[in-house]
Amino acid sequence: MRHLYFLGADIGTTAIKAALFDENGRKLLHHVEEYELIKDDAQRVEQIPHVYWDTFKTSVQKVVSASGVDPADIKAFAMDSSAETIVFMDKEMNPLDNFYVWLDSRAVEEAEEINGYFPPEVIMKATGQAPIDPCFPAAKIAWFRRHKPELFPKIHMMFMCDDYLLWKLSGKKIGHGSSWCTSYLWNITTKDWWPEMMNYLGITPAQLPKIVESGTPVGKILPHVADELGLPHDLLLVVGGQDQSSGALGVGNVAPGVFSESTGGALMVCTTTNKPVFDPNCRIPCNYSIMKDIYMIQAGAKGGILLRWFRDTFCQEELGLEKAGGGDAYVLMDQLAAATPAGAEGLFLLPFFGGAGNPYHDNYARGVLYGLSLGHTKGHVIRAFMEALACNITKIIEYTEKLTGVKVTQVRSLGGGSKSPLWCQIKADVMNREVVTMKNTQDAACLGAAIIAGYGYGAWDSIAGPALKFAEIDRVYKPNPANREVYDLLLKKWDVLIDALDGHTERLARLK
Repeated sequence: MRHLYFLGADIGTTAIKAALFDENGRKLLHHVEEYELIKDDAQRVEQIPHVYWDTFKTSVQKVVSASGVDPADIKAFAMDSSAETIVFMDKEMNPLDNFYVWLDSRAVEEAEEINGYFPPEVIMKATGQAPIDPCFPAAKIAWFRRHKPELFPKIHMMFMCDDYLLWKLSGKKIGHGSSWCTSYLWNITTKDWWPEMMNYLGITPAQLPKIVESGTPVGKILPHVADELGLPHDLLLVVGGQDQSSGALGVGNVAPGVFSESTGGALMVCTTTNKPVFDPNCRIPCNYSIMKDIYMIQAGAKGGILLRWFRDTFCQEELGLEKAGGGDAYVLMDQLAAATPAGAEGLFLLPFFGGAGNPYHDNYARGVLYGLSLGHTKGHVIRAFMEALACNITKIIEYTEKLTGVKVTQVRSLGGGSKSPLWCQIKADVMNREVVTMKNTQDAACLGAAIIAGYGYGAWDSIAGPALKFAEIDRVYKPNPANREVYDLLLKKWDVLIDALDGHTERLARLK
């Protein structure tokens, strides 16, 4: 019997992964293609548009050519992407500048001005979002208007990563609510552009893609692109979703009461709701889901990109060993952290590199490594980074529990961080909650995209059904009671330092 195959791609912060699945959710093959971001200064993080396209093509080509599948049996394709990464296109559909990556924090002043103009409760009720910080598109658009006045009038279209790639594949300018809901331009209840923000920024709906539901068929792939990628001319293109929503879908997080956390480039904690949940304190956002009329509480912060920064900046020895065939640098870093006691002997990190994430709101917050002594080693610092992100997840979950009234006892872990047994155990210990990885954990986002592709093709009558069917627990990490005291103390220290810095970060940032 011939199988139906669905292609999914995950357009990540530092890599693009493509994977091929059959109609039973079984993965045949995946390929990851990495790229370097452009970081000209501490605040700016960019990418050249063609790098996304070239990397995407390479990843898809390698999966299709190495899978052994007859391309004619690949029926549909969808992708997910990290939201907030935006590019401005001119009338000829040429980029006016590089993509401004979600990590980019240049628009601090613009974000503060937006927050001064729109009260937090107005932003929350319109968009579901907390007060804006520099990473979000509305702030980046305001920055572009101020600092590129000669280019701003030339904006013909604005794309996020997957919008851009879908346009390259189909020639159509289409987006979806699960990403544009965090732009601060789109109203999650009316499902239309927010007029007040559009007027504030001086832009119009004509400069933005048409928003449709995830799972909507777009049409066939352009013939010359199909030939280049080795795909069939009748391949159906389907509108995908935001990467965190897609990853949550891939691990079966499709119903209220299920929590998932993803430690990829970003750190995200997600749970599904059947209606919008507007935080009265405006600290935790509510996003539109990839399932029609379903919503997700999605709280995030800087994630694995911090450990990658530490690897690239301070772990040249481990990178050298990796290059020489001595093992993966991250595994070597894990070994150093594993040899370090829980709590890193008093050393801890506030991971606010370029602004604090949820459930805090401080655009001027910065990373703080506190408690250093002459006895600390590289292993202590690595462990402090791992424990810091576990603390951030804990604070998000505790806040979400109070907001929703739903107690969290188990968290499904995905993203690159879930590949580390040590990090999963640290998360379980710090959170004092069971952490599980799924059999499809590493392919969760691609699987989510492939499920959406299959739904658009008509293989399934819902998006949630196959997600629940394909989700299988692989490994369970239970909290270690022996570490409870040290991690309770760590969480208290975290609160004390954040409270001590409250009200001072802006002054520190502005001192020259």
